[in-house]
Amino acid sequence: MGGAEKRFVKTLEFFVKKKELEITVLEPKPSLLSQADIACKMHSLSSSLQAKGWVGTYIGWMFWIANATIKSLSIARQSKPSLILIPNNTLPNLIAGYSVSLILHLPSCVITHHIDAPLSTRNTRNASLYDCYRSIKYSPMISLVKTVASYLTLSLLKRADGIITVSNSTARILKHGGISEKRICVSGNGIDSDVVERVKQNPKKKTYDGIFVGRIAKEKGVFDLLRVWKQVVKVRKNAKLLLVGSGLELTHLRESIAKANLTNNVFVRGSCNDIELYGLLSASKVFIFPSIFEGWGIAVAEALACGLPVVAYDIPALAEVFGDCQSVFLVPAMNTENMTSTILDILDSGDNEMIALSNYARNYAEQFSWEKVARKDLELLRTFENHA
Repeated sequence: MGGAEKRFVKTLEFFVKKKELEITVLEPKPSLLSQADIACKMHSLSSSLQAKGWVGTYIGWMFWIANATIKSLSIARQSKPSLILIPNNTLPNLIAGYSVSLILHLPSCVITHHIDAPLSTRNTRNASLYDCYRSIKYSPMISLVKTVASYLTLSLLKRADGIITVSNSTARILKHGGISEKRICVSGNGIDSDVVERVKQNPKKKTYDGIFVGRIAKEKGVFDLLRVWKQVVKVRKNAKLLLVGSGLELTHLRESIAKANLTNNVFVRGSCNDIELYGLLSASKVFIFPSIFEGWGIAVAEALACGLPVVAYDIPALAEVFGDCQSVFLVPAMNTENMTSTILDILDSGDNEMIALSNYARNYAEQFSWEKVARKDLELLRTFENHA
């Protein structure tokens, strides 16, 4: 599961246990909720189109929007809900959810995880969002489509009765985009500390020097990370990096690893469940996260909970949530030289210093609770329902 999916499943578990509201969920197959054993009304919608590549993905979106809207209308007419909850702000779900709320005259609330915004660095201070996509090597066509999609997302969010977002930095982007401050509330994110604690951790047995967890996409910085690791290997010949995740750029990533002669130093692992993920994190020395677009950073929080120091780009959301953590080292965005030297400094640390960084990390992560997030979400949903 990605961050948005984890948040929805974890908050929904709390909602269901409260037994104070009736929830009906429409989700794509394979079902996440059946795996989580959540007792609520569930409807699954299969996708008849198995698309590949960017063009196929966008065509798949169109099919999903049409099918999800029709199915949701049928479900809503039977269940007669008082609120439409759209659990993430991806365009397919946003368009389908907004269409249902508009047709049936129902209030809507959107959980907004992040909105892409132009990145301000010494080289891109006045760059547009399109320029930002181009700077990370998206083609002109894909950059244009992603820019249009971002502005369309903002346009639809303006029509929502309520927006729950995960950080103040995302809230500021929404306000800058013209959305009324009165309809925006910040709730935050959490991590599953109980699951982390069940994973057997051996602080002395480290298989990997570095680890990245996230979607395999240009904006997540995975190709910057290859350039960084190329420099790390020049200093530490046997340094091993693990990349955990999947995405449209996975084939390109594997090709880039081979081209950079890093096949003995960089290893790719696809998606995995949380138990496996936390085991891999615990078997690594440092978590590296060169993402340029984030709304909060669940992957960073999970790495801290597993006792890893973190090196990441200094972007607003990560600075807001993790800037006070002594185990988080933020370097200027897209500055691969600075990231390389910071990683090497951590890897050169002595045992006592690494133990201290690990303790700082775990202690900092203790503040992130899904139950606290879910309680606030429930309070906000009631507010939006009553005042819509």
